[in-house]
Amino acid sequence: MSRMENKKQNKSNKKGKNLLPLILIVIALIIGGSFVNRLMADESELGGQGLFGKDKSSRLHILVFGIDASSKEKADNTRSDSIMLVSVDSNGKNPVLLSIPRDTRVEMPGRKNPDKINHAHAFGGPSLLVETVEKLFNIKINHYVRINYRSVEEVVDALGGIEIDVPMNMKYYDPYDTPPLNINLKKGLQTLNGKDAVHFLRFRKGYANQDLGRIEAQQQFVKATMDKLISPATLIKIPQLIDIFLDNVDTNIAKSKMLSYSTMALKINTEDIVRLTLPGKPSTISGISYYIADQEELSIIRNDYLLNKPQVVYNVEVLNGAGISGLASKYGGMLEEKGIKVVNKGNYDGDKVEKSYIEYVDGFKDQAQEISVLLKINKIVKVQELQENLHIRAVLGVDLK
Repeated sequence: MSRMENKKQNKSNKKGKNLLPLILIVIALIIGGSFVNRLMADESELGGQGLFGKDKSSRLHILVFGIDASSKEKADNTRSDSIMLVSVDSNGKNPVLLSIPRDTRVEMPGRKNPDKINHAHAFGGPSLLVETVEKLFNIKINHYVRINYRSVEEVVDALGGIEIDVPMNMKYYDPYDTPPLNINLKKGLQTLNGKDAVHFLRFRKGYANQDLGRIEAQQQFVKATMDKLISPATLIKIPQLIDIFLDNVDTNIAKSKMLSYSTMALKINTEDIVRLTLPGKPSTISGISYYIADQEELSIIRNDYLLNKPQVVYNVEVLNGAGISGLASKYGGMLEEKGIKVVNKGNYDGDKVEKSYIEYVDGFKDQAQEISVLLKINKIVKVQELQENLHIRAVLGVDLK
């Protein structure tokens, strides 16, 4: 990918009205992600300050994921089948929907070895999946929304089906699923009911590029579903959609925040949503198929889309001042894994360094602070100049051993 070629039962009418904006947002996210067109209210309702007060540089990150379960009660110890990160700025502008392939190889907090990201929920529930995605992108996730297949099936049936041009004959059988999964869809334009819609979204074995092809199909499904959701005919079905949401969706979004989140600007059009897929490529490691994220492109996405901070190109040098063999290679490699350009890994020309430090030239303080967090080096020093085309230098001391 180049540099970015490429949303318990209803107890009362009053409660339903208060929850409605968020409910429609989450329903859209369930089906594939996006904010409902013309759902948001004017920014003035937030006092002109946005969701984060006066801090207009911040963004709201919501992790939305589906699980291999038919109900909320059966959610524990299940894998996440689809994972999406929704991000908007403090005034509800510049919306981004980032799909994360389920086979993405990641490090999980508290786990010894890297694993597929879709295993995180099975190992540690929503909290571990959230922590894993935070570690992957080095961001803070504000909230999560967990959905199950029953919600998708019931929403589609409530809408009277979704018209989709199925790209191929889809046939797959898994007798070990609960209940057994039996997908049998014919190629061509047709209206899918709830059960067939779930089968369309879950099918992945027939695509040449597997998960990526599946994500493209989900995006097709998003467009068709969004058209149905925003149609006038959907209004009479709102009570039924509310019940489906309350019965099938788990979230840590407090009810006190639901309304303010749902009033993040009617200005957002679905065409303005930037839809991305985590860039990378398939790879087999120790006989297991993974999706390996492109760290350089990941860094671009993080800075350009998740932090409102354009990508800055800079060069880093890592020097071993501790006299410990392999120290510069180890810590330089840690930076390279995060997509940071390390132009030199070598030995420090001077006396043994007891305490590690980072030097940076004017204009690169933010990047130096990011490296200090990654390497756990607290001391940061601004210098007048470094070698030509060098912007940051990390000098590793004995304290890192």
